[in-house]
Amino acid sequence: MVALGPGARSTGAVTALPANRQAWSDDGNNISEEDEVTRRERTLRFSLAGVQLKFSALQNEGKGRGLTIPAKGVGGDWIVKLPAAQFEAVPENEFSFMTLAQKIGIDVPEIDLIDLKMIEGLPDGLGRLQGEKAFAIKRFDRSEEGPVHFEDFAQVFGQYPHAKYDDASYRNIASVLGIETSQDDVAEFIRRLVFSTLIGNDDMHLKNWSLIYYDRKTPSIAPAYDLLSTIPYLPSKTAALKYARTNIMAKFTLDELAYLAAKAKLPEKLILDTAKETVAAFQEIWPKEKQHLALGRNVIDAVDAHMETLVLPKEC
Repeated sequence: MVALGPGARSTGAVTALPANRQAWSDDGNNISEEDEVTRRERTLRFSLAGVQLKFSALQNEGKGRGLTIPAKGVGGDWIVKLPAAQFEAVPENEFSFMTLAQKIGIDVPEIDLIDLKMIEGLPDGLGRLQGEKAFAIKRFDRSEEGPVHFEDFAQVFGQYPHAKYDDASYRNIASVLGIETSQDDVAEFIRRLVFSTLIGNDDMHLKNWSLIYYDRKTPSIAPAYDLLSTIPYLPSKTAALKYARTNIMAKFTLDELAYLAAKAKLPEKLILDTAKETVAAFQEIWPKEKQHLALGRNVIDAVDAHMETLVLPKEC
């Protein structure tokens, strides 16, 4: 069932709900060992919304790569994420893995890694920040004609922001994409899901996946954002959501992907071929690029160790 969402302002503002209007969920209500692991880890869940200050910014004219945070108004065409107070070099982490994602074919907006001193208009009293760089990403919900409507999957499923880890799975997202978008969009979703698992990103919750309506009526998967490795900061064994039957990254296998495809009524060959191609691209590029990215040794070591725990790369 697809219903017009509260406060919808365009044809594309829709909310997808099951026919009985209950929350999306996976089969069964039994509390498994995996659910218990999730509950324990959720108390430590790494969420960028909680550790980084974000500002909308304008690109300076004639001033190199500098940005200005407006004192008032609606902001600009860039989102700037400052260093975190709790964790070291988060902007470098996100810039590096977004760069890597782009190299393996994921749709990534224009991004930059800039010195804090190149940002004008930062508020006073920011306190101690873990780094001197900021991550900047160009907004994909802006065009020369004005704002472009998009909605994250918390909105699609009618979930409040605080419930972004609850009552839905990646299989549910895939189901919506299979109904509402193209096979290219489905492949892009699988590409990002595999990539996030490989790098140890345990924070791909509902608000980190979105639909965008470039023509104001036809949904597509929105460009990628918030792709980074979270495990160097808070080690985790689980993804933010269940894949289909499990949320444990080490159990994300070709069989789990085939099950996801079947339940979401998607072509199994498309899902498995995309997963295999993504793993192959990552295994080719990561060893060559990791030393040239803006990553500390601790991040590289954490990702390498995490890769050793995964079954999917060995299967492919």
